[in-house]
Amino acid sequence: MTTKKLRQIFDRTNGHCHFCGDKLVFEKYGLRKDENETWEADHIIQKGKGGSHNPDNRLSACYRCNRLRWHRKGKNIRNLLLLGLIAKDEIEHKSELGKAIVKLKNKRQNANKKRRRNLSKVF
Repeated sequence: MTTKKLRQIFDRTNGHCHFCGDKLVFEKYGLRKDENETWEADHIIQKGKGGSHNPDNRLSACYRCNRLRWHRKGKNIRNLLLLGLIAKDEIEHKSELGKAIVKLKNKRQNANKKRRRNLSKVF
């Protein structure tokens, strides 16, 4: 994708992730080693639903949000958001379930870090 097209996509969200609103850095497009401020050109209408690669069908999204959404479709994303709200409430109330969710989250994040380290050794 050309720099001009990437700039068009980036400017449509004023340099912010269209999911979480975090500030992005234009020059960090496509970087994966440093996840902070990195971004990708996310499809508005997913390729699997017939969306095109045209810049008009893309918005800037931070690497983390775009990876969480990935190939998930409407019903699945809504379910994840609902479960996330329930988990957030449980964590805030410091319930036993909330404590267990925090442990699972940490376990998942550690496994992801380990997997990324192993992949970086290969490439």
